[in-house]
Amino acid sequence: MVWGAGVRLSKYADKIIDKTGISEVFIGTLGLALITSLPEVATTLSATLANNVSMAINNLFGSIALQITVLAVGDFIIKNSSLSGSLENPVSRLQAICLSFLLALAAVAILYRDVAIFHVGLWSVVLFAFYVILFYIINYFKKMKWWLTEPQERESIGKVKAIVSERMAEKEQNEADVADGSGEDEEVKPSKILLSRLGLYFLLSALGILIGGYFVATSADVIAEESGIGSGFMGYFFVGLTTSLPELSTTISAAKLKRYRMAFSNIFGTNLLNVGLVLFADLLHTEGPALDEVGDFAAAGAVFGILLTSIYQIGLTIKFKKTFFRLGFDSILVVLFYIIGAIILFNMRNG
Repeated sequence: MVWGAGVRLSKYADKIIDKTGISEVFIGTLGLALITSLPEVATTLSATLANNVSMAINNLFGSIALQITVLAVGDFIIKNSSLSGSLENPVSRLQAICLSFLLALAAVAILYRDVAIFHVGLWSVVLFAFYVILFYIINYFKKMKWWLTEPQERESIGKVKAIVSERMAEKEQNEADVADGSGEDEEVKPSKILLSRLGLYFLLSALGILIGGYFVATSADVIAEESGIGSGFMGYFFVGLTTSLPELSTTISAAKLKRYRMAFSNIFGTNLLNVGLVLFADLLHTEGPALDEVGDFAAAGAVFGILLTSIYQIGLTIKFKKTFFRLGFDSILVVLFYIIGAIILFNMRNG
Protein backbone atom coordinates (compact mmCIF):
# COMPACT_ATOMS: atom_id res chain seq x y z
CA MET A 1 0.00 0.00 0.00
CA VAL A 2 2.80 2.40 0.94
CA TRP A 3 4.77 1.65 -2.24
CA GLY A 4 1.83 1.92 -4.64
CA ALA A 5 0.53 5.13 -3.11
CA GLY A 6 4.03 6.65 -3.27
CA VAL A 7 4.34 5.91 -7.00
CA ARG A 8 1.00 7.54 -7.75
CA LEU A 9 1.85 10.49 -5.51
CA SER A 10 4.93 11.53 -7.50
CA LYS A 11 2.99 11.37 -10.78
CA TYR A 12 0.21 13.55 -9.37
CA ALA A 13 2.83 15.98 -8.01
CA ASP A 14 4.36 16.22 -11.49
CA LYS A 15 0.95 17.11 -12.94
CA ILE A 16 0.38 19.70 -10.21
CA ILE A 17 3.74 21.33 -11.03
CA ASP A 18 2.78 21.53 -14.72
CA LYS A 19 -0.67 22.94 -14.02
CA THR A 20 0.18 25.45 -11.27
CA GLY A 21 3.78 26.40 -11.99
CA ILE A 22 4.78 25.68 -8.37
CA SER A 23 8.52 25.21 -7.95
CA GLU A 24 9.95 21.67 -7.91
CA VAL A 25 12.00 22.72 -4.91
CA PHE A 26 8.90 23.85 -3.00
CA ILE A 27 6.95 20.73 -3.94
CA GLY A 28 9.88 18.54 -2.90
CA THR A 29 10.82 20.38 0.29
CA LEU A 30 7.29 20.80 1.67
CA GLY A 31 4.66 19.07 -0.48
CA LEU A 32 6.17 15.65 -1.15
CA ALA A 33 8.24 15.81 2.03
CA LEU A 34 5.11 16.27 4.12
CA ILE A 35 3.11 13.59 2.32
CA THR A 36 5.86 10.99 2.07
CA SER A 37 6.58 11.53 5.78
CA LEU A 38 3.10 10.24 6.64
CA PRO A 39 4.43 6.71 7.39
CA GLU A 40 6.89 8.28 9.84
CA VAL A 41 4.01 10.25 11.36
CA ALA A 42 1.90 7.09 11.66
CA THR A 43 4.70 4.95 13.10
CA THR A 44 5.77 7.71 15.49
CA LEU A 45 2.18 8.04 16.69
CA SER A 46 1.66 4.28 17.07
CA ALA A 47 5.03 3.54 18.70
CA THR A 48 4.80 6.44 21.16
CA LEU A 49 1.25 5.60 22.21
CA ALA A 50 2.45 1.99 22.72
CA ASN A 51 5.02 3.44 25.16
CA ASN A 52 7.90 2.59 22.81
CA VAL A 53 9.29 6.05 22.20
CA SER A 54 12.74 4.54 21.49
CA MET A 55 11.39 2.88 18.33
CA ALA A 56 9.62 6.11 17.36
CA ILE A 57 12.78 8.28 17.57
CA ASN A 58 15.05 5.65 16.00
CA ASN A 59 12.58 5.24 13.14
CA LEU A 60 12.87 8.96 12.40
CA PHE A 61 16.69 8.89 12.34
CA GLY A 62 16.83 5.50 10.61
CA SER A 63 14.68 6.81 7.80
CA ILE A 64 17.11 9.69 7.27
CA ALA A 65 20.10 7.45 6.50
CA LEU A 66 18.11 5.09 4.31
CA GLN A 67 16.36 7.83 2.37
CA ILE A 68 19.71 9.42 1.50
CA THR A 69 20.79 6.01 0.16
CA VAL A 70 17.58 5.96 -1.91
CA LEU A 71 19.13 8.72 -4.05
CA ALA A 72 21.58 6.09 -5.32
CA VAL A 73 18.60 4.22 -6.79
CA GLY A 74 17.52 7.39 -8.58
CA ASP A 75 21.11 7.77 -9.79
CA PHE A 76 20.98 4.26 -11.27
CA ILE A 77 17.75 5.09 -13.14
CA ILE A 78 19.12 8.01 -15.17
CA LYS A 79 21.61 7.50 -18.00
CA ASN A 80 24.76 9.21 -19.29
CA SER A 81 25.36 11.28 -16.15
CA SER A 82 25.39 11.06 -12.37
CA LEU A 83 22.36 12.39 -10.52
CA SER A 84 24.34 15.07 -8.66
CA GLY A 85 26.11 16.06 -11.88
CA SER A 86 22.78 16.73 -13.59
CA LEU A 87 21.91 19.74 -11.42
CA GLU A 88 23.21 23.22 -12.22
CA ASN A 89 21.63 25.27 -9.40
CA PRO A 90 22.85 25.21 -5.79
CA VAL A 91 19.52 24.87 -3.96
CA SER A 92 19.94 21.13 -3.34
CA ARG A 93 23.43 21.76 -1.99
CA LEU A 94 22.00 24.32 0.45
CA GLN A 95 19.39 21.77 1.54
CA ALA A 96 22.18 19.26 2.25
CA ILE A 97 24.08 21.86 4.31
CA CYS A 98 20.95 22.69 6.32
CA LEU A 99 20.24 18.99 6.92
CA SER A 100 23.79 18.37 8.17
CA PHE A 101 23.46 21.32 10.55
CA LEU A 102 20.11 20.12 11.94
CA LEU A 103 21.36 16.54 12.38
CA ALA A 104 24.45 17.78 14.22
CA LEU A 105 22.19 19.76 16.54
CA ALA A 106 20.03 16.65 17.05
CA ALA A 107 23.09 14.57 17.99
CA VAL A 108 24.05 17.15 20.61
CA ALA A 109 20.45 17.17 21.89
CA ILE A 110 20.44 13.37 22.31
CA LEU A 111 23.78 13.28 24.15
CA TYR A 112 23.01 16.27 26.40
CA ARG A 113 20.32 15.72 29.03
CA ASP A 114 17.08 17.50 28.16
CA VAL A 115 15.12 19.98 30.29
CA ALA A 116 11.35 19.44 30.56
CA ILE A 117 8.83 22.20 29.98
CA PHE A 118 5.74 20.51 31.46
CA HIS A 119 6.47 17.09 29.92
CA VAL A 120 7.99 18.31 26.62
CA GLY A 121 11.76 18.53 26.21
CA LEU A 122 13.31 21.93 25.46
CA TRP A 123 15.61 20.37 22.85
CA SER A 124 12.60 19.08 20.88
CA VAL A 125 11.21 22.61 20.70
CA VAL A 126 14.61 23.97 19.64
CA LEU A 127 14.95 21.34 16.87
CA PHE A 128 11.49 22.13 15.50
CA ALA A 129 12.17 25.88 15.63
CA PHE A 130 15.39 25.42 13.63
CA TYR A 131 13.51 23.22 11.12
CA VAL A 132 11.08 26.09 10.48
CA ILE A 133 13.93 28.61 10.19
CA LEU A 134 15.90 26.42 7.76
CA PHE A 135 12.81 25.75 5.66
CA TYR A 136 12.31 29.52 5.33
CA ILE A 137 15.99 30.04 4.41
CA ILE A 138 15.83 27.35 1.69
CA ASN A 139 12.69 28.78 0.11
CA TYR A 140 14.00 32.34 0.35
CA PHE A 141 17.26 31.26 -1.31
CA LYS A 142 15.49 29.60 -4.25
CA LYS A 143 13.80 32.94 -5.03
CA MET A 144 17.18 34.65 -5.46
CA LYS A 145 18.04 35.11 -9.13
CA TRP A 146 21.82 35.04 -9.30
CA TRP A 147 21.97 31.24 -9.73
CA LEU A 148 19.55 31.18 -12.68
CA THR A 149 22.43 31.59 -15.13
CA GLU A 150 24.27 28.59 -16.53
CA PRO A 151 27.95 28.08 -15.56
CA GLN A 152 29.24 28.97 -19.02
CA GLU A 153 27.37 32.28 -18.85
CA ARG A 154 29.28 33.46 -15.77
CA GLU A 155 32.05 35.28 -17.61
CA SER A 156 31.55 38.59 -15.87
CA ILE A 157 29.33 40.22 -13.30
CA GLY A 158 27.98 42.59 -15.91
CA LYS A 159 27.00 39.78 -18.22
CA VAL A 160 25.31 37.91 -15.40
CA LYS A 161 23.25 40.98 -14.51
CA ALA A 162 22.28 41.42 -18.15
CA ILE A 163 21.17 37.79 -18.46
CA VAL A 164 19.14 37.95 -15.24
CA SER A 165 17.48 41.21 -16.31
CA GLU A 166 16.58 39.68 -19.67
CA ARG A 167 15.12 36.58 -18.07
CA MET A 168 13.15 38.63 -15.57
CA ALA A 169 11.75 40.75 -18.40
CA GLU A 170 10.73 37.60 -20.28
CA LYS A 171 9.06 36.25 -17.15
CA GLU A 172 7.12 39.49 -16.61
CA GLN A 173 6.02 39.46 -20.26
CA ASN A 174 4.83 35.86 -19.95
CA GLU A 175 2.89 36.74 -16.81
CA ALA A 176 1.33 39.68 -18.63
CA ASP A 177 0.37 37.43 -21.56
CA VAL A 178 -1.31 35.01 -19.18
CA ALA A 179 -3.19 37.86 -17.50
CA ASP A 180 -4.40 39.09 -20.92
CA GLY A 181 -5.38 35.58 -21.96
CA SER A 182 -2.84 35.53 -24.76
CA GLY A 183 -0.54 32.99 -23.11
CA GLU A 184 -0.61 29.48 -24.45
CA ASP A 185 -0.84 27.69 -21.08
CA GLU A 186 -2.72 29.44 -18.29
CA GLU A 187 -1.60 28.40 -14.84
CA VAL A 188 -4.20 27.10 -12.41
CA LYS A 189 -4.37 28.25 -8.79
CA PRO A 190 -3.34 25.56 -6.26
CA SER A 191 -6.67 25.98 -4.43
CA LYS A 192 -8.54 24.91 -7.58
CA ILE A 193 -6.29 21.88 -7.98
CA LEU A 194 -7.12 20.71 -4.44
CA LEU A 195 -10.83 20.78 -5.25
CA SER A 196 -10.40 18.94 -8.56
CA ARG A 197 -10.24 15.22 -9.35
CA LEU A 198 -6.43 15.46 -9.43
CA GLY A 199 -6.46 16.91 -5.91
CA LEU A 200 -8.74 14.10 -4.72
CA TYR A 201 -6.42 11.43 -6.14
CA PHE A 202 -3.44 13.18 -4.52
CA LEU A 203 -5.17 13.15 -1.10
CA LEU A 204 -6.26 9.51 -1.49
CA SER A 205 -2.66 8.53 -2.21
CA ALA A 206 -1.57 10.38 0.93
CA LEU A 207 -4.25 8.55 2.94
CA GLY A 208 -3.00 5.21 1.60
CA ILE A 209 0.51 6.02 2.81
CA LEU A 210 -0.79 7.02 6.26
CA ILE A 211 -2.82 3.82 6.73
CA GLY A 212 0.04 1.63 5.52
CA GLY A 213 2.43 3.34 7.93
CA TYR A 214 0.14 2.60 10.87
CA PHE A 215 0.17 -1.14 10.15
CA VAL A 216 3.96 -1.05 9.75
CA ALA A 217 4.41 0.39 13.25
CA THR A 218 2.04 -1.99 15.01
CA SER A 219 3.59 -5.03 13.27
CA ALA A 220 7.17 -3.90 13.94
CA ASP A 221 6.53 -3.49 17.66
CA VAL A 222 5.43 -7.12 17.93
CA ILE A 223 8.33 -8.38 15.77
CA ALA A 224 10.89 -6.48 17.87
CA GLU A 225 9.52 -7.99 21.07
CA GLU A 226 9.17 -11.56 19.77
CA SER A 227 12.51 -11.70 17.93
CA GLY A 228 14.65 -9.96 20.53
CA ILE A 229 16.22 -7.72 17.87
CA GLY A 230 15.56 -4.65 20.01
CA SER A 231 13.23 -1.74 19.39
CA GLY A 232 16.13 0.65 18.66
CA PHE A 233 17.61 -1.40 15.82
CA MET A 234 14.14 -2.46 14.65
CA GLY A 235 13.06 1.17 14.42
CA TYR A 236 16.28 2.34 12.80
CA PHE A 237 16.50 -0.26 10.02
CA PHE A 238 13.39 -2.34 9.47
CA VAL A 239 10.73 0.24 10.25
CA GLY A 240 12.93 2.88 8.60
CA LEU A 241 13.11 0.69 5.49
CA THR A 242 9.34 0.37 5.18
CA THR A 243 8.52 3.98 5.97
CA SER A 244 11.08 5.01 3.32
CA LEU A 245 9.13 3.25 0.56
CA PRO A 246 7.27 6.46 -0.48
CA GLU A 247 10.60 8.26 -0.87
CA LEU A 248 11.96 5.34 -2.90
CA SER A 249 8.98 5.25 -5.24
CA THR A 250 8.78 9.03 -5.64
CA THR A 251 12.55 9.33 -6.22
CA ILE A 252 12.47 6.64 -8.92
CA SER A 253 9.47 8.31 -10.57
CA ALA A 254 11.06 11.78 -10.33
CA ALA A 255 14.27 10.45 -11.91
CA LYS A 256 12.30 8.88 -14.77
CA LEU A 257 10.45 12.17 -15.28
CA LYS A 258 13.84 14.00 -15.25
CA ARG A 259 12.70 16.02 -12.22
CA TYR A 260 16.12 15.79 -10.58
CA ARG A 261 15.59 18.77 -8.30
CA MET A 262 12.36 17.19 -7.08
CA ALA A 263 14.25 13.98 -6.25
CA PHE A 264 16.86 15.77 -4.12
CA SER A 265 14.36 18.19 -2.59
CA ASN A 266 12.03 15.34 -1.67
CA ILE A 267 14.76 13.39 0.15
CA PHE A 268 16.45 16.33 1.90
CA GLY A 269 13.11 17.98 2.67
CA THR A 270 11.72 14.77 4.18
CA ASN A 271 14.83 14.31 6.29
CA LEU A 272 14.61 17.85 7.63
CA LEU A 273 10.99 17.21 8.53
CA ASN A 274 11.91 13.93 10.25
CA VAL A 275 14.08 15.84 12.73
CA GLY A 276 11.24 18.29 13.29
CA LEU A 277 8.89 15.37 14.05
CA VAL A 278 10.85 14.66 17.26
CA LEU A 279 8.62 17.34 18.82
CA PHE A 280 5.55 15.38 17.70
CA ALA A 281 6.81 12.27 19.53
CA ASP A 282 7.68 14.38 22.57
CA LEU A 283 4.19 15.87 22.76
CA LEU A 284 2.67 12.37 22.76
CA HIS A 285 5.15 10.98 25.29
CA THR A 286 3.83 12.24 28.62
CA GLU A 287 6.47 10.66 30.87
CA GLY A 288 9.16 13.28 30.25
CA PRO A 289 11.43 14.44 27.40
CA ALA A 290 11.46 11.84 24.61
CA LEU A 291 15.15 12.39 23.78
CA ASP A 292 16.08 11.26 27.30
CA GLU A 293 14.64 7.83 26.44
CA VAL A 294 17.13 7.21 23.64
CA GLY A 295 20.89 6.97 23.96
CA ASP A 296 24.09 6.62 21.98
CA PHE A 297 22.40 4.49 19.29
CA ALA A 298 20.16 7.37 18.14
CA ALA A 299 23.07 9.85 18.34
CA ALA A 300 25.21 7.54 16.21
CA GLY A 301 22.32 7.34 13.73
CA ALA A 302 22.20 11.14 13.48
CA VAL A 303 25.98 11.32 12.90
CA PHE A 304 25.63 8.59 10.29
CA GLY A 305 23.02 10.73 8.51
CA ILE A 306 25.47 13.67 8.50
CA LEU A 307 28.14 11.45 6.92
CA LEU A 308 25.90 10.31 4.05
CA THR A 309 24.50 13.80 3.48
CA SER A 310 28.00 15.29 3.29
CA ILE A 311 28.97 12.82 0.56
CA TYR A 312 26.16 14.06 -1.68
CA GLN A 313 26.99 17.62 -0.66
CA ILE A 314 30.49 17.08 -2.08
CA GLY A 315 29.00 15.48 -5.20
CA LEU A 316 26.66 18.44 -5.75
CA THR A 317 29.62 20.81 -5.41
CA ILE A 318 32.08 18.98 -7.70
CA LYS A 319 29.39 17.88 -10.21
CA PHE A 320 31.42 14.90 -11.42
CA LYS A 321 29.20 13.48 -14.18
CA LYS A 322 31.07 10.26 -14.98
CA THR A 323 29.39 7.06 -13.79
CA PHE A 324 30.61 3.61 -12.79
CA PHE A 325 28.11 0.77 -13.23
CA ARG A 326 25.51 3.51 -13.86
CA LEU A 327 26.21 5.11 -10.47
CA GLY A 328 27.95 8.37 -9.69
CA PHE A 329 31.05 8.17 -7.50
CA ASP A 330 29.18 9.84 -4.63
CA SER A 331 26.33 7.31 -4.85
CA ILE A 332 28.82 4.41 -4.71
CA LEU A 333 30.37 5.88 -1.56
CA VAL A 334 26.93 6.39 0.02
CA VAL A 335 25.97 2.73 -0.56
CA LEU A 336 29.30 1.48 0.83
CA PHE A 337 29.15 3.69 3.92
CA TYR A 338 25.51 2.71 4.52
CA ILE A 339 26.49 -0.98 4.60
CA ILE A 340 29.43 -0.26 6.92
CA GLY A 341 27.21 1.85 9.16
CA ALA A 342 24.57 -0.87 9.32
CA ILE A 343 27.17 -3.34 10.60
CA ILE A 344 28.47 -0.87 13.19
CA LEU A 345 25.01 0.02 14.46
CA PHE A 346 23.96 -3.63 14.60
CA ASN A 347 26.91 -4.33 16.88
CA MET A 348 26.07 -1.42 19.19
CA ARG A 349 22.30 -2.00 19.23
CA ASN A 350 20.40 -2.00 22.48
CA GLY A 351 16.81 -2.37 23.46
